[in-house]
Amino acid sequence: MSRLVVVGFDGSATARSAVHYGAWEAVRRGCGLRIVHAFGWQVIGPPFHAPYDQHDQGPRAAMLDLLARTAQQARADHPSLSVTTRLIDGSPGGVLVDLSRDAELLVVGHRGLGGFAGLLAGSVAAQASAHACCPVVVVRGDTPCDDAPVVLGTDGSPGANRAAEVAFAQAQLRDVELILAHHQPARSSSAGAIAAGDPGFWVTVGDPAAGALGVGARYPDVKYRTEVVPGDSVAAALIALVRRMSAGLLVVGSRGLGGFRGLVMGSTSRNLIEHAPCPVMVVPAIHDGD
Repeated sequence: MSRLVVVGFDGSATARSAVHYGAWEAVRRGCGLRIVHAFGWQVIGPPFHAPYDQHDQGPRAAMLDLLARTAQQARADHPSLSVTTRLIDGSPGGVLVDLSRDAELLVVGHRGLGGFAGLLAGSVAAQASAHACCPVVVVRGDTPCDDAPVVLGTDGSPGANRAAEVAFAQAQLRDVELILAHHQPARSSSAGAIAAGDPGFWVTVGDPAAGALGVGARYPDVKYRTEVVPGDSVAAALIALVRRMSAGLLVVGSRGLGGFRGLVMGSTSRNLIEHAPCPVMVVPAIHDGD
């Protein structure tokens, strides 16, 4: 099967931003772009939109037309890019998870209107985050930052180490610096203050970034450095770093052991997705048997 970047699309402004970002990623990766709308008959949670009537072809025809026009614009922006569209019956979460099995990347806007409404606020978010087989990017803003650094949130867990592989690859694709960030709670001992003033501290004490540094050996052309982000809130600490670095992408693993535990399923992920000033990439953990 052809390599694909898949974008969830519902016609909203954030979905259009997601298409723009997905096209940019597809060009860099040498992949095709597939723009997808989930045409579901049931409403799952808020916001409370009326369900589609499967016997009324009007909404389906309107979405097919919008998908076609969106694909045409993507081709105009990137003449060498292969762009396809699909309208799939089913729930947004289920559609995204199914497509992730054959995708290199899933891209969605942080808020939606129709087929992907509520994507990051309830059961759909949990389903996509827990079961997607490829990285998922949640897009905020309109334009990817070509020359901005990539920030990786790492805690030394196996999931974080897989995220490190993806983050280094992203930094290499973009030809930008990679920042390896580890959270240190503000209430910790004085060692936390020492660490906060010495980006290399945690590389030699506790080694939460050791796995990421090992990945770095496979990417000799990527410049990277470590940063400790102190604070009581993991999300606030990471967001502050992203703002300070004017980062173009924040990469995190879907599961962690320490400072990023519960990142996808809890309040940390919602805060990052809602407030991070750049796209957030969530990298799934490797399941048994992978």
